[in-house]
Amino acid sequence: MPRISQAAMEAALTYFHGMDRFQTKVSSAWEALLTGMVFASESITSPAIKDSDEIVDRLFTFDRRLEEGRLKPFRYSWSQVANSGRKTVWNQTSRGRRNLAGSLFTNLDIRQGLVPNARSIVVNASPHLPAKEALTAILVRSHQFPSGSSWGDAHTVAEQLLGLTPPEYDSITDNSLSLGQPLLADPEWSMAALPDFLKPVATTTIQTPPKAASSSTQQAPTTLVIETRTERMIRRAVARFPFILLVGPPGTGKGTLVAWITEQVRQYPESFGFPAGFDPKPIWRTPDESWSTFDLIGGLAPDDKGALKWSAGTLPNAVAEDRWLVLDETNRADMDKIMGPLLTWLSLQRVEIGRDTAHAGASISLDWTDDEKSSFASLTYSAGRSWRLFGTYNPADAQRVFRMGLALSRRFVVIPIPALDPSSFDTLMSKKFPDLDQDLSDAVSALYSAHYADPHTQLGPAIFLRIAEYIVDDDPTTNDPDELVAEAYVMNLGKYIAAYDDAVLEALGERLSADGAITEDGWSWITSHRSTLG
Repeated sequence: MPRISQAAMEAALTYFHGMDRFQTKVSSAWEALLTGMVFASESITSPAIKDSDEIVDRLFTFDRRLEEGRLKPFRYSWSQVANSGRKTVWNQTSRGRRNLAGSLFTNLDIRQGLVPNARSIVVNASPHLPAKEALTAILVRSHQFPSGSSWGDAHTVAEQLLGLTPPEYDSITDNSLSLGQPLLADPEWSMAALPDFLKPVATTTIQTPPKAASSSTQQAPTTLVIETRTERMIRRAVARFPFILLVGPPGTGKGTLVAWITEQVRQYPESFGFPAGFDPKPIWRTPDESWSTFDLIGGLAPDDKGALKWSAGTLPNAVAEDRWLVLDETNRADMDKIMGPLLTWLSLQRVEIGRDTAHAGASISLDWTDDEKSSFASLTYSAGRSWRLFGTYNPADAQRVFRMGLALSRRFVVIPIPALDPSSFDTLMSKKFPDLDQDLSDAVSALYSAHYADPHTQLGPAIFLRIAEYIVDDDPTTNDPDELVAEAYVMNLGKYIAAYDDAVLEALGERLSADGAITEDGWSWITSHRSTLG
């Protein structure tokens, strides 16, 4: 017997994807309500964590083979499959917290069953009800229907799952919205056939070494989640091209990714096409506004006797030492001006970069060689086939510092490092802070989501992970959690808020308020520091 049609499932997911997202607390309450109703329907009294995991999996997991195969329909996003019931519904409703999800249960405890008016509590907290056919499609997606079954039959299956009568099911859904698709048709639905915008974003979790490899302080590896295609672009680019520029907003881990890929090359050089034993030994430099051509390329400088002699800059020295060069935060300096003399060399041609002495000195050149190794001989710096130049670039800061012109940037392969989508950020949060109180974890995720919604305010995960660092392991009976979130927010994002124009800031505040990420008092306190931080 067939499952529901691909067309019906796509229509249902498209509906949830496009509807106004519920506040995090309301979304959590809906998931808790549905879970509690299944507990009651199946006579699961005094449920345990494993029961929560099992029911949440049955209700919302679309593909157990995917790390992020668990749907959050009311805030359309995908999250981790593993222990999802414990991390969401159970943690929200078993710790005596006075939150919306907890209020659905006797004594704020899911183990004691739903209160009589639980459905009304959720309905009254919701901006609208979910479309009946859309919710049914999700609930019955694994059910096999006899030929000729209709949406009425599917609603009956959903009602039986939740232990509801038809009028009770109608009270929590909107029956006026039709998906416009038959329940059964060829082909039946499959996860693989869903369009990309409805599926989880494919991501890769990598462990990165400390960026400052020369530091005497031992640091723990950094966990970074990136889109799988981003990882592939970086790997293939480093194997094929000499100049690579990573571009993305603050906090996306651009420098960390450079540290990771250079370590990957050191460990597995042959997999990138480099000779066995190859070590890039990267030189890290962070340009600033004081930088000139002399810093990067070199020029004449007085020796200990006062005579003007050639003094190599950072780049020729890196070539001479056969070490890769990383220019972190390149737009902190005027690279168009500084690297102007190198445009010909960046086109893989020989260029004169100076003289060994003043006046009639011999020519100093920068060139390329077919040898694997780079070298310096006969006054020529020759970059070998294995030499690489990395840059990182923050387009948000380009509004306040320096832009990189097209003549320069087109000589690099440019890899976008976007901010993680909110679903992937949720996964990262659960990995980094598995024991963080769920309400606080949801608050941090809501902050990230509100910023992600507008390109003008998008920032990478690192900044928001610092917010979690500030509030983790805190005793909620000692400090007000809402105040802690506001404090962490202003400490880590205050400078950005100070730079936003009024319209952008107002829209951001509305998103934060609508999502329940920051209280009204908290936002007022945060914005009161705008002039101080600006």
